[in-house]
Amino acid sequence: MSKILIIEDNELNLKLMKDVLEAQSYIVDTASDGQEGLDKAMENEYSLILLDIQMPVVSGYDFLKMYNKATPVVVVSACAMENEVNKAKELGCVDYISKPIQLIEFLNTVKKYL
Repeated sequence: MSKILIIEDNELNLKLMKDVLEAQSYIVDTASDGQEGLDKAMENEYSLILLDIQMPVVSGYDFLKMYNKATPVVVVSACAMENEVNKAKELGCVDYISKPIQLIEFLNTVKKYL
């Protein structure tokens, strides 16, 4: 069974992603800021991490700089300008999903990395 960590500070987006993934029978853990997410990611084993960029405490970019495990990280963010996407990929994310989330694209991307 695949275990996914969602790091997202917007409660509505977090609940939406969690509900969609749990409906697909994934085990989902959540964090509402970058530091909480980093702590969970370093202490637990996940099959995939979904990460927002603009978050309190530790930004998504800083998370990517500090995270050193092999688990794939997919950024899910409203920051979709080309330079932001490139920066996230240079820092180690494997893919980038722009908000608002398109459900089929979201699920296909998750399945791609599991």
